[in-house]
Amino acid sequence: MSGTAESGSRTWDVIVVGAGPAGMFAARSLSGKLSVLVIEEKSRTGGAGAMTDGKLNLSPQIGLDLAELRISEEEAAERIGRIDEVFLEHGADRTLYGVDRERIALWLDRVSWVRRRASKGEWDITLLPARQRHMGTDLAHQVVARMTESIAKRGAEFLLGTRVEEIRAQDHGGPFLVRTSKGEFASRYLVAAPGRDGAYWFREAARSLGVRTRWGAIDIGCRVEVALPVYDEITQVLYDPKFLFITPTHGDRTRTFCTNPGGRVRVEIRNGFRLVNGDALKRRKTPCTNFAILNTVSMTEPLQDTTEMGRKVMEFANFWGGGDSLVVQRWGDLTEGRRSKAETFSSAALGYDKMTPTLPPGPGVTPGDISYAYPGRIVDNLRESLLLLSRVIPGVAHPSTTIYVPEIKFYDTKYPTDRHLETEVPNLFVAGDGVGKSRGIVGAALNGTLAAEGILRKEGK
Repeated sequence: MSGTAESGSRTWDVIVVGAGPAGMFAARSLSGKLSVLVIEEKSRTGGAGAMTDGKLNLSPQIGLDLAELRISEEEAAERIGRIDEVFLEHGADRTLYGVDRERIALWLDRVSWVRRRASKGEWDITLLPARQRHMGTDLAHQVVARMTESIAKRGAEFLLGTRVEEIRAQDHGGPFLVRTSKGEFASRYLVAAPGRDGAYWFREAARSLGVRTRWGAIDIGCRVEVALPVYDEITQVLYDPKFLFITPTHGDRTRTFCTNPGGRVRVEIRNGFRLVNGDALKRRKTPCTNFAILNTVSMTEPLQDTTEMGRKVMEFANFWGGGDSLVVQRWGDLTEGRRSKAETFSSAALGYDKMTPTLPPGPGVTPGDISYAYPGRIVDNLRESLLLLSRVIPGVAHPSTTIYVPEIKFYDTKYPTDRHLETEVPNLFVAGDGVGKSRGIVGAALNGTLAAEGILRKEGK
């Protein structure tokens, strides 16, 4: 849906940059009360999360740092419940995972038998249960389209396929002038919600406006693909099981992320680099399950720019793939210290015929050795995390298991804000993954509602 906004024709109350979950929920809360223009670079709304599997994690412990947001677990749970209802109103599947207490207790008991004490007295493997819904990439398109239409009916206008090139402020605190590929627009308030794709761009835009920034952590990891029966027992109970690890060699923290039962591994292009991701359709399934293992990386001296560090890792991993390719390796090859090769990638003698990957070697996907593509400490952590997981789910360490790199999640630039995500520049708010304080669809939506409440509070509404 494209809007009817005309360049320079008026000053909007609020411009929202980005139509992912944060931008959509901010616009939803504001429309009907203030004039709202949503500008989105892509030709569709929904953001990356809603278009890659559409998982809704309905737990305050997932995708949110409650201390950073300065909200209690009870308040977060209440807000998440309201966000869930919005998705359901627009057609999200009502099937709810993570509510069978008896079966969850069995899994927690299984983990308790195999885990061991790690550094600082913590456990080396922990399972974090959560209530979850799954829209699927195919159904998520429909849910987002209905939501976009309902927000537009409230009065918000959408300008899609429009790239924001510059943000200026006439004075400290606005009005804001937003120069785009379709002209210039002005607003009294600005909500920046460009997602992870736009985080690098917005960091420089924010600095030009006088916003202080600081470095945060990024997640560097791999995409793991296994045969569907290997993971089926747990994903019937917890669609996206959250395992947390402390690795034995380095004592670092890793976790599983974005599990896709019956899903597919996909290539995504970001800032000119090839990365790996995964999703699952609601109506059509594959014989495989994929999930990520992510290693949280922070930096201090002498280098602190985790964004640049992540870009260098992407570039180097693509280099080892032949210049512009993912690297894919069988677990059997990784554990034997050898690179994977096209001629043996499906070898029955090595057991590799037991699982046919959904993203096999081909253009943009090169068999190789992730030990060359990634820093050694990260490879150690990823390898040890899969071995820890194999104590609970032994089949994940089968020789046919397939590992893809690079998978990198950028959440690294932090902006000092108040409780409603208003930055040090008055009337400039940040929300969602990449620039706000969230990880995932529900967390981003919660960010958007907080920012909207901050604007309405300043308007006395």
